[in-house]
Amino acid sequence: MIAIERVSSADVLACHALISEYAAECSIPAIGEINPQAEAYAAMEKTGLLHSFMVFEDGEKIGFAMMVTPIFPHYGKRVASVESLFIAKDARKTSAGHELMRTIEEYAKQAGCVGILYSSPAGGQLERLLEAKKQYQRTNAVFFRGFA
Repeated sequence: MIAIERVSSADVLACHALISEYAAECSIPAIGEINPQAEAYAAMEKTGLLHSFMVFEDGEKIGFAMMVTPIFPHYGKRVASVESLFIAKDARKTSAGHELMRTIEEYAKQAGCVGILYSSPAGGQLERLLEAKKQYQRTNAVFFRGFA
């Protein structure tokens, strides 16, 4: 059985195996190794900007999401932006990913957001999933240029 709970960012960061699997699959190598900044996450949480969720299957932690809900200055509207969303590879056969997305989207609506932005590694599973669903539209492409 899948369960999703609001948790603290510290709870998410304490899941070292999940964070490692997430990093291997979703990080941007040109930036370097991931180095989660617990203090920065906690400060964002304290202001009400960051919201964290944990996914459980039969009590085992199998995924997480972290989302920010700022007011976009250009629009004067609150828009949710998913900072990270991850389900362990072994758990993807379940409905956990879909349930997690439904949960964070409902939370974003309740927080007064007019919509939600997802980013995904190019060619990744999340990108394929979002492109296959009519309710999601590709709005932007993200590019990275490193400075050495």
